Parts: sequence; structure tokens; C-alpha cells
Amino acid sequence: MKFILDSLTHCTPRIGTLKEFERLPNIIFETPLLLIYTKRGSVPHLTKDVFKMVTKQQHLLSISLPSTLKIENNIKELNVSFAEFVSMKEYINFLSIQDPTEVTPSGFQQADSISVWSRTGKKLFTADKYMDLVEVFEPDLYVALCDGNMHNSEKRLSKAMERSKILTEQCLKRHAASNKLKSKSILGAVEGGYNLKVREESVEYLKNKPFAGYVIDGLHDNGPDVKNIKWEQIENVIQHTIKLLPADKLRVSLGCWNPLVILELINLGIDIFDSTYPYIITDRSEALIFLCDHNSCKNTSYILTISQKRYADDFSPICQYCQCLTCKNHTRAYLHHLHVTKELLGMVLLMIHNTHHYLEFFNAIRQSIKDDTFSQFREKINSMFPKEY
Repeated sequence: MKFILDSLTHCTPRIGTLKEFERLPNIIFETPLLLIYTKRGSVPHLTKDVFKMVTKQQHLLSISLPSTLKIENNIKELNVSFAEFVSMKEYINFLSIQDPTEVTPSGFQQADSISVWSRTGKKLFTADKYMDLVEVFEPDLYVALCDGNMHNSEKRLSKAMERSKILTEQCLKRHAASNKLKSKSILGAVEGGYNLKVREESVEYLKNKPFAGYVIDGLHDNGPDVKNIKWEQIENVIQHTIKLLPADKLRVSLGCWNPLVILELINLGIDIFDSTYPYIITDRSEALIFLCDHNSCKNTSYILTISQKRYADDFSPICQYCQCLTCKNHTRAYLHHLHVTKELLGMVLLMIHNTHHYLEFFNAIRQSIKDDTFSQFREKINSMFPKEY
């Protein structure tokens, strides 16, 4: 994989290109890019056929250890890759350690292993055990095993960072020696929580290693509450970290960041995010409307809560000018009815709209950077959200 930037910058919004993937060499992605969040390789609430109706474009799928642990042995027995096993071989895939939609319990790490939590409990991964799984899954991109601790004192953060260094070194050795992984891309994770000194040590170790890019990790514990984090809480550590990283390498930030934080992260030069936010919003029976024309669509907020009774007799679409399948074919009243009757179709239709809306958000971001109007676009989106954001 190659990552090419239009211009080398440290702390400004930037357009880049991801291309020359060995498995699918004709696929090209522009950054800033949205990873499509999946569970076990499937987009939540959407079948593969429905997802292809939502978007005709190629996408980079995000997969995580917690949702895929149970199928490792099946994949190994069949001697196929993860992408082949879940029938998504036409998509590039990215493997991360923790599930960004589920809160990661802190602690529970051991000297030579990391705890990965799924709904069936805890599983310990040494570097060798993790790399065994990576060789079975054969992801196109993956993150080196790391300790994303963020809550402890400088002493304990330093220990977590040292653990990450040891695990990362072992992952790099296995990566270099593996015939299966020689054409895959490995990313390093920048750790250190909110301690700038420890983050400096982490970057100093990582920056001369053969990574395709970096995941800026250790800023949250994952889960839905990440959407409530304000930009002011992370601004200093993000700015400091980015200034230390090589300007020509890919930068990734995972988690359920709200759109305003996404825009600020992009403004400082982050390249890749994931789509956990629209998924979390869908599971709350809400629809994103911050891109809508509020004058013509009678929307006065960034979000529409479909469970509210006032939509029971509202026969307008979620967004009048939205071109998603949901808005073109269904009304707010129908969506409210599906919610009240607990029909599964309700989640499907909301996920279709929210995924489409967020993909359009990233299309608009890229276009505004190209047009040199990103600052104006950022201000416009900010005006759609309440001041507490």
C-alpha cells in the first residue's frame, strides 16, 4: 500500500491517496476517509446486498478482535482469509485491537499480553498469539498489538508504553518474517494517554520503524460516551502528538467522535476515522440531519429522535433533499411506527440513512479541502449543533 499526500503538512487539513493494495491493486481511496465499521465483517443492521444499495463506492472495512474471535478457528480450518470467509473479498479491510463501540475495561494487562474483551469475557493476547491470528485473517492493514491505557499515573503510563514497545517489536519481527504478511501494511499505535512526556517517548520509538502510518491511541476507553468528549479536552495532546509524527505517514483516530471533533481532527491533519458514530446514533433510534437544509426541511437540530410522538403523523422524509433509499421511499411517520412496534426494519432504514449521511459528510469534507473552503464548511457544521458541543 502507498499513501501519497498532495502536500506535506503537519497540522493542517490535507488530501491524500491510498492505493496499490496488493490484493486489490485497482482500488484507490481519497483521504480524509471514513472506515466502515463492521461486526464480524458485516455492517450492523445491513446485509451485504443492502449495503451495496446504500453506496456503489469502494470502501475500507473496519474489523476488530472482540467481534471476530469466535470465527478464527473456522477460518483456519477452511484455509481462507477473513475477507473470503465473510464474503467481503471485494473490500479492503483494516484490523484493530479493541471494538470502538464497546467500553474497554481498564487494567487487567499482564507483562507480556493484552486483554481483549468480547461479550463472552476476557481473552489474553501475547504478540505471538496475536500475529498467529493476523496470519489467519490476512487483513490488508492492521495495528500492532498495544496497551491503550489512559487512566494511570505517569509511572504506570510509562509501564504501559514500555509494554507496547515490547509487543510492537515482536509484531514487527513476525511481520517481516511472514510470507503471508509481506504485502500487508502494519500501523504503530501512539500511546501515553494525556501525558505529553510519555507520548513523546512513544513517538520517538515508533517514528523510525517501518510503519505505514500511526494510530493515535489512548485518548478514550471506546464506547458510546466518546461522542460526548469535547474538542478542548483533547486539543493539546493531539496538536503535540501530530507535530512529532512524520508528515508523510498515514494518521488514524478510531472511536465514536462526534462530527465537530472529527472536523477539528481533520483540521490538524488526521486522515482516517471510523463510522461508529452513525451506528451508535442508529441504535438510539435517531437520524442524522446536520447536513440538511434546515429552512426547507423544517429541521432545527443536528439530529432527529424518531421515537418522539410528534413524528407519528409527520409524512415528510427525514431530509427532503437526501438521496438515500430511506428518505426517497419512507416517511418519519412510518419510521416512528416501526420504532413503536419494534420492527427490525426500523433499524435497517435508520442505518441506511445515517450511513449515507455520514459518507456524504466525508465527501463534503474532501471537496471543501480541495476548494480551500474547509474553514467555512467547518463553521457551517458547527452552527448546526448546540453550544454545549
